[in-house]
Amino acid sequence: MTSDKLKKNRKKVALDMETYEKLKTFTRFNGVKLRCTVAALVDLMLQDEALGKQAVELSMQKQAAESDD
Repeated sequence: MTSDKLKKNRKKVALDMETYEKLKTFTRFNGVKLRCTVAALVDLMLQDEALGKQAVELSMQKQAAESDD
């Protein structure tokens, strides 16, 4: 695939700065691309029902905490 074709298959995702910095640090430390890491995390959540449920529960907690602020 050409570089232009790869870029057309991407979307921007909004992250808060703290989350972005954590992801950036993690991916750089492990020598992987951030977008590949996010894709792998999504695949893991879809493959592992328990992990997916944990992700949903934590997401709901974070969303509720943002609403309270």
